[in-house]
Amino acid sequence: MPIPPAMNALPHVSPAVLRLVQELVFGRWRAAGEELYREVGELLEVRAGQEVLVSGCGDGTSCEWLAERTGAAVTGVDPEAERIEAADERFRELLDAGTPLPLSFQQAPLDDLPHETAVFDAAVGEPVLAAAADPARAVAELARVVKPMGAVVLLQLTWSSDISPAARALLVERLGMRPQMLMEWKQMLRDAGVVDLQVQDWTDEAAEGPNDGEAPQLTWQQKVQIVGRAFRRRGWREALDALGREESLLRELSRERAVGFQVIRGVKWPHARGA
Repeated sequence: MPIPPAMNALPHVSPAVLRLVQELVFGRWRAAGEELYREVGELLEVRAGQEVLVSGCGDGTSCEWLAERTGAAVTGVDPEAERIEAADERFRELLDAGTPLPLSFQQAPLDDLPHETAVFDAAVGEPVLAAAADPARAVAELARVVKPMGAVVLLQLTWSSDISPAARALLVERLGMRPQMLMEWKQMLRDAGVVDLQVQDWTDEAAEGPNDGEAPQLTWQQKVQIVGRAFRRRGWREALDALGREESLLRELSRERAVGFQVIRGVKWPHARGA
């Protein structure tokens, strides 16, 4: 699952801490990736000769998997040039290996897709969609480019009622994306004309593991990085507070349901809302 570059754009936060947060939030679902995308492939209900859009494709890993398993032509879109370059490189490697797949990649904002209306047979909104300047518009764009009665599938982080407001604010800053409540994602889809919504909660399935619930311990080097960065900005008081905030965030994220992960599938209704 692609990660927003904003994770590396926080000069006052230790890169090591950013990586820990990334793994706590995304690592568990990355580990279940093949099972997850096998389910996504079935939900899309596509086959050879049809076309799929993946919004927030990152380095193209999920696009490659879907193209290989479904036979459909897959177009990946991502707002970051670096990630599209990585996706293009994966595609060239496939060509060099003699295993070409029907793949193409484009750089574009997810809330302003460069495609005509109703041109894809199905579409997937990866977690990076939540990093769009306007997530609701990004969802609407995803639905716009899908043909009537085509499947629209979102793979999205959702807030748990158990996570504190302070931890939510830190998490949004660290990830560069804002999870939503499940009801909010569903409403965005309905507003975009997507109906017959079905939800699969992957939180528990993906969270299973021997270290589930155990917060990773910061090393002395990581603690020094946190304290040093905060001290240079605002002095000792801020340095100690910063260390406490990061440790608290890691503890909250280590809880099984601190952040949920949902697969939401719907169908684009052929008639515009209000028509």
